[in-house]
Amino acid sequence: MKTRLLMMTFCILVISSLAAYGQMMKRTDAIWARNATGTITLDGNLNEADWAVAESIKVQIGHDSGIPGGGWFWENGIKGLGIVTDPTDATLKFLAKGDSLYIALIAKDKSIGGGPFNHFDGFLSNIRYRQADGFQSTPFRGDRQNQACEIFYGWVTETWAADSLAGYKNAPAGFFGDFPSPYLQPRPDSLRSNFWDAASVVHGIANSDTTADTSWVVELKINLKTFGYNVSQAGGDIAMWSMSIYDADYQWPLDTLKQAANRVWIQCPWSNGSVYDHLRIFVRSDVTTGSGAVPAIGPDYVIPDGKDYATPTIDGNLTEPVWASAPSLTLKYGDVAVRNSYANTAKYRSGQFQPAVNGATNAVLDPNTVHVKYFFKGDQLFLGFDVADQFVQWDTTFGQDRQDGFRVVMESRDARNGDSTLTKRRLTFHVGSNGSAVRDEDLNIAGWDSLKTAVTVATALKPGTTVDTVGTSADAGYTAEMQINLQKFGYPAGRGDGVAFLGVTEFDGDSFEAGSYGTFTWFMRQGDGDDGAAWFFMDPGTVVSVAQTPEGTPREFALLGNYPNPFNPTTNIKFQIAHSSAVSLDIFNVLGQLVSSQSLGVRTPGEQVVPFNASTLASGTYYYRLRMESTGATLIGKMMLLK
Repeated sequence: MKTRLLMMTFCILVISSLAAYGQMMKRTDAIWARNATGTITLDGNLNEADWAVAESIKVQIGHDSGIPGGGWFWENGIKGLGIVTDPTDATLKFLAKGDSLYIALIAKDKSIGGGPFNHFDGFLSNIRYRQADGFQSTPFRGDRQNQACEIFYGWVTETWAADSLAGYKNAPAGFFGDFPSPYLQPRPDSLRSNFWDAASVVHGIANSDTTADTSWVVELKINLKTFGYNVSQAGGDIAMWSMSIYDADYQWPLDTLKQAANRVWIQCPWSNGSVYDHLRIFVRSDVTTGSGAVPAIGPDYVIPDGKDYATPTIDGNLTEPVWASAPSLTLKYGDVAVRNSYANTAKYRSGQFQPAVNGATNAVLDPNTVHVKYFFKGDQLFLGFDVADQFVQWDTTFGQDRQDGFRVVMESRDARNGDSTLTKRRLTFHVGSNGSAVRDEDLNIAGWDSLKTAVTVATALKPGTTVDTVGTSADAGYTAEMQINLQKFGYPAGRGDGVAFLGVTEFDGDSFEAGSYGTFTWFMRQGDGDDGAAWFFMDPGTVVSVAQTPEGTPREFALLGNYPNPFNPTTNIKFQIAHSSAVSLDIFNVLGQLVSSQSLGVRTPGEQVVPFNASTLASGTYYYRLRMESTGATLIGKMMLLK
């Protein structure tokens, strides 16, 4: 494909849309932590002048604390037998100093105290680790990007808390949390300076309701450097964080008429950072408590308007002119450079996974390149999928572990789940035995979209591609189109605020002679229960521009086969390339072992033919891989040497 032209087009779209950011609603999943100009003393008093001008978030039970991941929950259904007389009402403030992030929690509360888990006052927080090279699997959940540290502070009286005083009158809050192995409860004081520390002040009497309290205040300090962040670098950094605030009322002594227990959270309710979303905390050295208004935080990606083009026919073929000009995201298994090209925190929450097939994880010979294109028109969102795949297969033996297809996760804007968080839909499909799209997960739920009026999807095989599980000849791949009716997802006519939350996962199953395997590769989140949602803005001020392709120039990096085949000992490998790039050639045996590697130098646009001499190799079947170094795109072919 014309990757460079598309990237240039996308950059133009982003620049041209900057003026339109002011029309987008303020992001509720992101905030600035200003750098404090003075010293901050960790004592819970918040009497430093910097706190007065810190950016803040309001948190109240029954109110949205920030889409897409914010929510609230009444613990065990306890709301009291009467009207809740002391609903949660808190404010969070954010500052930075050196390598430290400071967060202040001011919780108005008439009844402060401790109890068992879910029936106490305090907070359960989380700071995600920032990996230097994008996704890294963890020993806990190797299939998801989920490295995180629990920060737990409150009046917990359960035995594991090892704090028998937490429920006594005037008791201080306890320090808990999940730290690097081994799991430690409560948190040893030796970890304070390296990980996190806190100080609190109770305006009232903890664990006593004889007189009304007024509030409890916490100053929290997190060492960002410990978790991989570098806020002093040029451009600063973005910390990934979340918090649940727990509020238990009228338990000291128990008043069944007024008793209540609930939690309200910022983006994620749990300490492992595994669900919903994370708050992006922007930190930069020049954004201080004295620098004036903080910079606007724009969307992660802008979706342009395709109003100047005809509406595409959803047949799976990306042949309409709008698809050639629409911007795109690239997904590729095993390619760190691709993941690091993602905006903001998407590079850290995106990832990959290879499940075991027949008890083994064989070599991934074809980490295919995927381009996901996007634009909107009217109240319809369009997604296009261009997949370069040397083995398109249909195999239901292992479900998604061996299928070729996609899952798009998208929030509904008019519905919330039991956690009062925006409901998500899994818009999933795979390539069927005849090459057509098979609807899965939410696209196959009876009653939701049985008439296919919310989502239309279709697939089409590229020329020379067959769907099988034998792999006797190399395929070219497939394309797919998806049309999403935004009004079926709660958007009013005209798209409302124009904000959409998206995540995309590709499923790829291959069955080479070296062994079968499957891979998952995802942008931002793998499923509807995972952390991370990219903030997209459907900007009516940005339109899909017209891309010009010179006459006769190939539109994609494509393999044209090798000849002769079988051969002895020389064959010619033919391919086409869309723009100038260095190209490399690797040869693998049927066991997936690399037996030859060479650079083919810089190749110019057009058809290319390169000879390969196999005089040093034994007779047998071999796979060859061409790699376009400028984009990371790869092509896989199969050849037979007969001596």
